[in-house]
Amino acid sequence: MLAGLPTFNNYMAQGIFYRSSTGEANYHALLVTLDKRTSHGLTFTANYTLSHSLDQIGAIQNAANLMPNSFDLNAEYGPSGFDFRHIFNGKYVYNLPFKSSNPFLKRFVEGWFNSGIFTAISGQPLTATEGSQVWGGTLALGFNTGRVPTVNPSSFHDGVNSGVTGSNGVGTNSNANPPCSPPAPCPTPGTGLNLFGDPFAVSQGFRPVLLASDGRSGRANPFRGLGHWNLDSSIGKTTAITERVHAIFSADFFNIFNHVIFCDPGQANGNPNLSTCGGSLSLASGLQNFGVISTQFVPANRTSGSRWIQLSLRVEF
Repeated sequence: MLAGLPTFNNYMAQGIFYRSSTGEANYHALLVTLDKRTSHGLTFTANYTLSHSLDQIGAIQNAANLMPNSFDLNAEYGPSGFDFRHIFNGKYVYNLPFKSSNPFLKRFVEGWFNSGIFTAISGQPLTATEGSQVWGGTLALGFNTGRVPTVNPSSFHDGVNSGVTGSNGVGTNSNANPPCSPPAPCPTPGTGLNLFGDPFAVSQGFRPVLLASDGRSGRANPFRGLGHWNLDSSIGKTTAITERVHAIFSADFFNIFNHVIFCDPGQANGNPNLSTCGGSLSLASGLQNFGVISTQFVPANRTSGSRWIQLSLRVEF
């Protein structure tokens, strides 16, 4: 550049790469299950998993552009993107104990049931990305590396914080009432929601990777995204029409409490599952979006995450 010549690009390194299974991964878990056989009209199953998964940026076999440091694969060794530490799920069916000896009332009083599926899951790991080429690389095979936190990531107290405006150019797209100076176009209002109460203060809690002293990137010590919980429930009735013919009516409530499940910052709406409703926060560019929460999780078979009600009638014979 000092000689006025164009930057040298190593096109050989750009075009040559290979895929292999030389990576390393570890998974440890404790699984507890509680089952109740049907008695007094109630049956349920409850499962709890305490787990920890670590890898060197795990991905499917056909994925490329994954290793930021091809000299030391362990430089990116840390919690997997799907490292949900706590997972609980339970399901139940309860036949309501309504009885009547009157043949007429019996058709209306008996046969009612309630069932449900409850899930709760902790947040997945997130990193504040520094950018690509941190460990050295090529034009084709660079991949973002996580900045190293200078404080305990648990001190960030991440969660859904409302009324956040951001400051010093960091997280300012959260501002629901951004300043406007006509005739210039007014900024698009934000949601007021941010993963952090003070995005600027959190952004100062990271430093770049130091090649001379760091053996691991910030991916080894991430902070956590948003956890979630949900309850789907159903209430219905089985009615005997004749000895061999039964009618079953049910009302199914998906997300019965109609609460919002927010996606981690930087994710698009309509994610097919919560394992892709997370990611990383860039500290390399776009600081105004740092920590901004703007989307919600939408199940794959629905068009919104709000409560859905489904009515059904089945005849068995």
